[in-house]
Amino acid sequence: MRKILATYMAAAMLAGCSSTSPYDHLDNWLIREDPTRAFAIPADVIYVQNDLYLNLAHVPIMQHYAESEVGKNRFSKVARVFSPLVANEDDMERALKWYFKYHHEGHRPFAFIGEGEGGLLLRKYEENNIDSLKKKGLVASYYTDTARKGFVTNKMVKEIHQAVLRARYREIWGREMPEGMLKE
Repeated sequence: MRKILATYMAAAMLAGCSSTSPYDHLDNWLIREDPTRAFAIPADVIYVQNDLYLNLAHVPIMQHYAESEVGKNRFSKVARVFSPLVANEDDMERALKWYFKYHHEGHRPFAFIGEGEGGLLLRKYEENNIDSLKKKGLVASYYTDTARKGFVTNKMVKEIHQAVLRARYREIWGREMPEGMLKE
């Protein structure tokens, strides 16, 4: 048994698997925004759609759906968007671990948006890690049990933007933003 395990580990190290994540590769993201936009855009959105990754043939359909729901035009001035391809809980955890390591600076505000099966995985991750996620800057979560075109609305984008502004205010001033300071 030890010999089999040692052989497997050696093969993994030779293949470069031990130090890299599948999420280092753009092919494992439906949307992964440019890290340089972090200076111009105040927050991030992690979006996981209904369809879980099953095979390569399904990716173009998933890509089109993700772009129509949360593409750059919708969140262009509010948040960078990250939408990983996930097939299970382990993938979800790896994708979020990668995001926090490479794209999340300090207490940068972020929101979760999840639909259907993907949303269930994201919600479960949030429930299991709620305290650390809030410390890292989670400002909003939106979930639906079914996928429905148009789940992400302009109202949701505005709510996320306002939650980000409140979080920034709290970080800078050390207190809650006064009522009525945000224009409706």
